[in-house]
Amino acid sequence: MSGYIRTTRECSVSQLHPSLLQAIHEYFQTHQLGDPDTGIQMCCETVSEKRDPGKLGELLEGNPDTTSQLATLLTADWLIWARNGDRSGTVVSGARLKVIRVKAFVSRRSKDLQLEVSGFINDSKEYIRGNLEMGPDLAAQRFCEQVGQAVSKVNPPPNRKFFGSISG
Repeated sequence: MSGYIRTTRECSVSQLHPSLLQAIHEYFQTHQLGDPDTGIQMCCETVSEKRDPGKLGELLEGNPDTTSQLATLLTADWLIWARNGDRSGTVVSGARLKVIRVKAFVSRRSKDLQLEVSGFINDSKEYIRGNLEMGPDLAAQRFCEQVGQAVSKVNPPPNRKFFGSISG
């Protein structure tokens, strides 16, 4: 069981939590990505609310966010996500579709959908892997499917041959 209850909804960029909306606009401006209100193929927002961990859980977990929002956006060339926590603040990350791989899966513990993103995130020089945690909702499933299709289109998986050609 997850420590959070998550719900994901599809929305327009203008419907995002205000701190996410501001951070997304700044990210688009900094990276010269155009207008986020018109350049988005799909946008979702996931709200995560911390379950009551009890006294022992509080001691072991420290002081995590009690509520957080995650905005996930897909453009023709980019996957962008912004996270805002009531204690941790706001962070935006993004990656060009042509330099990442994605894999969607359902968490065994929580039944929430997760999108594993690996590659060169934020123009890093190192290969990075992380998960975007979304709710079990249809919007999250549709988003992950669209991202997977978009990445496969611009960055198809390599053809791997396990055995060389065998001639008889």
